[in-house]
Amino acid sequence: MAERPPSSPRVVWEEEVGAPQESSSPLEPCEVTTVLPLWIVEMLPEEIPEKWGWDSESTWLLSSLDSSDMTTVFDESLQPSQNMDVLVAIEALMADDVHDRQMGSDIVDTAMTDPASWLTDVPEVLRCIHTNVEQIRAEPARRSLDSLLLLLTKWRPREVVRSLLVISPTCDSAAVAMWEVMISVPWALWRVVSELLGVLQDWRLRRVFSCAADDACIYPLALLVSADIDDKQFAALYETQRYLRCPSPVMLSLVLTGLTTLSKTPETARKMLVLLPDIMENLLAANSDIRMKALMLFVNVIPHMKRKEANLIALRLAEKLPLLFDDESSRVRELSIRLFEDVMKTALERNTKKMVKKVQGAVLALFFHTNEKIESVAKASWDTLRACAEFLGWRRLSFLAETGQTPLIGEYLITHKRNSADEYLLQSLLYVENPQASVREAAVRFIGLAARRRRILRLEKLWEICQSALQSLENDAEHSIRCLAAQTVLILTALKQKPRSGWSLRLLWCCA
Repeated sequence: MAERPPSSPRVVWEEEVGAPQESSSPLEPCEVTTVLPLWIVEMLPEEIPEKWGWDSESTWLLSSLDSSDMTTVFDESLQPSQNMDVLVAIEALMADDVHDRQMGSDIVDTAMTDPASWLTDVPEVLRCIHTNVEQIRAEPARRSLDSLLLLLTKWRPREVVRSLLVISPTCDSAAVAMWEVMISVPWALWRVVSELLGVLQDWRLRRVFSCAADDACIYPLALLVSADIDDKQFAALYETQRYLRCPSPVMLSLVLTGLTTLSKTPETARKMLVLLPDIMENLLAANSDIRMKALMLFVNVIPHMKRKEANLIALRLAEKLPLLFDDESSRVRELSIRLFEDVMKTALERNTKKMVKKVQGAVLALFFHTNEKIESVAKASWDTLRACAEFLGWRRLSFLAETGQTPLIGEYLITHKRNSADEYLLQSLLYVENPQASVREAAVRFIGLAARRRRILRLEKLWEICQSALQSLENDAEHSIRCLAAQTVLILTALKQKPRSGWSLRLLWCCA
């Protein structure tokens, strides 16, 4: 039998617009035909680069069959009743009983080894996935469902993309979950992007598929998968359009997933420098999911840049990242803390003074987060706190962080730079209301230590502010925090009345 090479995506000029042709066989991997604007056509490759994993073994399940053999197999094996078995198996993936879920996974996994026996109605299968995807939470079951969706994307990309747009033209949360899977691997991303570009270029489809026509964020992805466009060309094209300047949240989320997929390849990651400022501008206003994706993109891209290039965004990131240290998502907190350490190290000599100021402003927040109960965040905080101490040349703090001497770290921060004491005390007030009890307790103890060093503080008003903040903890859910806050308020009151009191607040660190 003749070996069948994988089909290459074919791009047509705008003048050739016509109805897209599906494959003659219902199950033959179809040719990707996309209508593109001329400026994009010139940049896209004629064949999919090998770096995206398009090899004969992994790309086509029936690559060894010629067209006559494939037709025979399809004619003999096509059994519509087995399509219903797959639908039932998908529904079983959300069963409460672990054995039922496993049975569903087994059926789906088996079906994928022989798609010719059941793949007769792609829209029906997609509707079933769309209905059930959000209820399927068990990890093995989701893996089976994701693999099935990728197989559909491999065999019938045009039908999959356009069917999903019909099922959810406004891109609801279930559709978003499906798009996420379909652009999570490079070869699937290429096919999805190619089909979406065809939709965007067809004014009739744009009027129906509102999520695809919402904006043109998809164009940077199309350019980035091209092997023929270099960094300067991509930057020039992007600067003329600025697709990511004001994207919709849904489209931004999906595009960030695609960019993260592409950023794993060094040559593609280096092209993304021009995108980062616009992504950064959307960082703080976004939800935690988008923030996490953006941070993962920065983590992937920055190591592949030249130091001079990375320095262009390092200072801006160093200013924004501490605002994410307190995000409700532990993953966002961990990523932002880790990334802060990375960008701190990219500062060039001429920007060192500016970076020093930003690092000093982040030290106390990192100290508080070392008290988190979530181990990954606490460890990231310790690691970054040590790195900050080394960057600042604070050897004593570096040693204390290395040895985990929490009480002495708080006292060091108060006494080391007297002109920062007021700022640190005000910053600690933000953590009195932190959702985590361990962090709230650390903030109360820090205020107590600051009271012991009252003479180095410049703003008398701070005591009234601190007393007010601590009194708000009278109804705290944790008994130990209520006790500690009450004792600290009494001591603050006594110190205000008797400035030279010999009270020592070291005992507060031992209060249960």
